[in-house]
Amino acid sequence: MMREERRKGINRSRRAAAALLMLSLIAAGCGAGDEHAGHDAQVEPTAAGNAAAGGHSGHEGAEAGTENGHSGHGAGASNGEEEHAESAHGDGMGAEDVKLEWNYTPANPEPGKQTKIELFISDKSGKPIKEFEVSHEKLLHLILVSGDLSDFMHIHPEFKGNGKFEVEAAFGKSGTYKLFADFIPQGASQITAESQVKVNGAAEASNPLRKDESLTKAENGIEVSLKLSTLKAGENANLTFSFKDASTKADVTDLEPYLGAIGHVVIINEDVNRYLHVHPLEGNGTGPTAEFATIFPDAGLYKVWGQFQREGKTFIVPFTVEIE
Repeated sequence: MMREERRKGINRSRRAAAALLMLSLIAAGCGAGDEHAGHDAQVEPTAAGNAAAGGHSGHEGAEAGTENGHSGHGAGASNGEEEHAESAHGDGMGAEDVKLEWNYTPANPEPGKQTKIELFISDKSGKPIKEFEVSHEKLLHLILVSGDLSDFMHIHPEFKGNGKFEVEAAFGKSGTYKLFADFIPQGASQITAESQVKVNGAAEASNPLRKDESLTKAENGIEVSLKLSTLKAGENANLTFSFKDASTKADVTDLEPYLGAIGHVVIINEDVNRYLHVHPLEGNGTGPTAEFATIFPDAGLYKVWGQFQREGKTFIVPFTVEIE
């Protein structure tokens, strides 16, 4: 039975990966909430709350011969009263059956001040969806990034019941932010929805995204290196993170689970219209390496945030790579 379920899951994953490569770019703005690594962006909410949704097209390591890696969600959304979500292929309720409305209080956030973010999830008839499945220890993952990708947050809104999630977050600076919400209604596929909000204040200088010449960085006393098996768009790409003590250069072998895994990776392209939420492959332990698998859908610059935990502290390591 387990072997049959695994075969079905891999087939669904392959279909999702193929669908990801066919997604066309969608013009989009930018949106923000536990982990923090930089600030920058603006988003334009409506008074009643934007219903925004993007694409989630994940494959669970199928093309890379694994079980647990999500290739990601190819997401893109534009402002409007209501937009349709996209999801990975699966049985039961589909993305076309789900609506998500966003509400920001205040409607025009101020930099550095707390903003209440509310998400209202319902079926296409407007009836609230009351039950969600746990994914990596949470019912909903919310990623917030600024327009230039210099500010990044990964937070987890609290489920208030009756289709409502709520969280407070502080946007780091003025400009447009883009928000990506990942969730799974009970009996449905995983869905990624998007919104964008505009943060008040004078325009701030953006930080143009540039390819990192070195894929080794020091964070939290740890030297972290990233190696990609390919830099070609459309190919199965393995991402391998290696960890050493920044002072002694000894291998780090005591990484702790972060949200039920050795780590998580979020990847967004420079136009902020491609979003990949990647989870690790099977066989990862506590270091000194952590492996992930994905497919970069298009050529261009992508920012990669690796999220890990050691000694009770979560740390984020950003890299910028250029895909051909």
